Amino acid sequence: MSLFRYLLPLPLLALLPFANATAADKSFVGGGGIVRLSYASSLTPTRNFAGRALMNRGWRQMWDGAPVGRGVGIVRFWEVARPTNGQGQVTELIQVGFSRSADVVATCGTAGLVSGSARRLPNRMLGGHRWTVYTNGDAGMSQQVNATNWRSVINGACYAIDRVTYAVKAAAPASRNAPTQAVAAARMDAILATIKVGGRR
Repeated sequence: MSLFRYLLPLPLLALLPFANATAADKSFVGGGGIVRLSYASSLTPTRNFAGRALMNRGWRQMWDGAPVGRGVGIVRFWEVARPTNGQGQVTELIQVGFSRSADVVATCGTAGLVSGSARRLPNRMLGGHRWTVYTNGDAGMSQQVNATNWRSVINGACYAIDRVTYAVKAAAPASRNAPTQAVAAARMDAILATIKVGGRR
């Protein structure tokens, strides 16, 4: 997976080509009113934080086998798409979670992120806050996962944003009505660009 889109200025992420520009956006507020974002009306927010073969369940993704820790999943969006390259199907996904546990907050910017495949990216500004950013991934015989992981301590809590691409070559092909991977990825990236945590800015 190309890292190009993760290096774009955030305002441009929402303008990536192939996004569903015709559908009206909806607003989501969660985490006791602390987290706000916008999403395409074709998507459905969920609090199902189930895992997969190469992806742990829970409120944040961990890439070194460490426990996920105490925390709360706020929202997850996902969409099954037709892969740009290869066969099977790909799921584009974004999730947001947080924790007020002192142990989690103390290692918010590193826990579970420093794996063998990790790459540290420059800090990024999102919603008026500075975030620590890593890329991570894993692969099996027929599955591959790539992720960009955002972490920040805001008002004494550890917030986690995980932007994930999960490809399964051995899966049945995505339906004819499924979007292309480019469309699904752009919708998730557009959500990322709108995320705001804390007071209104």
